[in-house]
Amino acid sequence: MLGIGQPKQAVGLDIGSHSIKAVELKAVRGKEDSFLLKKIGYELLPPDAIVEGTIIDSAAVVETIKIIFDENKISNKNVAISISGNSVIIKKISLPSMESEELAESIIWEAKHNIPYPYEETNVDYAVLRPPDYSEDRNLDILLVAAKKDKIANYSNVINQARKNLDAIEVDVFALQNALELNYPEIFNNKTISIINLGANITNVIIVEKGIPQLFRDLSIGGSFFTENLSKDLSISFDDAEKLIKGLPVQNIQADQFKTVLNMSIQNLIDETEKTFSFYEAGEKTGRKIDFVFLSGGLSKLKDLRSNFEQKFNIKTEILNPFKRIEYDEKKFDSIYFDELYTLFGVATGLALRKTEK
Repeated sequence: MLGIGQPKQAVGLDIGSHSIKAVELKAVRGKEDSFLLKKIGYELLPPDAIVEGTIIDSAAVVETIKIIFDENKISNKNVAISISGNSVIIKKISLPSMESEELAESIIWEAKHNIPYPYEETNVDYAVLRPPDYSEDRNLDILLVAAKKDKIANYSNVINQARKNLDAIEVDVFALQNALELNYPEIFNNKTISIINLGANITNVIIVEKGIPQLFRDLSIGGSFFTENLSKDLSISFDDAEKLIKGLPVQNIQADQFKTVLNMSIQNLIDETEKTFSFYEAGEKTGRKIDFVFLSGGLSKLKDLRSNFEQKFNIKTEILNPFKRIEYDEKKFDSIYFDELYTLFGVATGLALRKTEK
């Protein structure tokens, strides 16, 4: 999406603030939109190796990438990565219909006026969206994407230092769309859906209407937000707070204490999500509504989170399974990836899918 790389097979490498995930897929011959899982890997990062999306300890990140490839015997050195956060801007704009050369010039002008950073400090890309079914407007809907060059360099450098080939840099939200489209095609193409991807520091909220992206927002609420609140309000260590989130007991902490504090954090997340939904529903078409919500990321399996979303919004809510329609050899891979850790692999799978498109 950022103009780096051409579609070909690569390993989807999701470099998160808490861990790194790797997925390599192979297109199944003779079966359209059918893929086989070749390799998969997961490794935790040292604390504070990546802070708020910025790589602080590049040596630790490089070493972790090498470990994933070595321990899981991933020989393919071509990788696709993704970025998100404040250094990435996604805007939907509308322009009059025009020739491609003229459009490219207009995009530069629009980028300079819509991006809160100097144009020279950013990489800019765009995509022309297919108009919604109800639209009679002859204007072009454009998805404008910009990322700060220093952010791109920050991530590109660790890939180079790990001696891998950087084939593409994507944005997290588009990778998640890829995973959703493959695994839930009927819902993706016929419904208005929201993907809520709960990462360690950032929660991505995406709204897609019948396969067409409509709205993107990054919330500064992630796993660390939940853990810090528990640690502060219950006067326990960060490690003990993480244990509670994982459903493990902690000495002297009663279940009702934990639930009270946890529900406050969940409410904060729901309040911010509601603002995003309301903004979309109040948009250009009256009667717009979200039909389906998918939860993804580390916190998506948090007890009562799915039911809280369903109760608040009265919308069917499901946990996104990025391996739902991907074939794999059960004897070859540890079942933990598909029984417990699958919620972490939405971005990595989407990146791998991007690189195996025909």
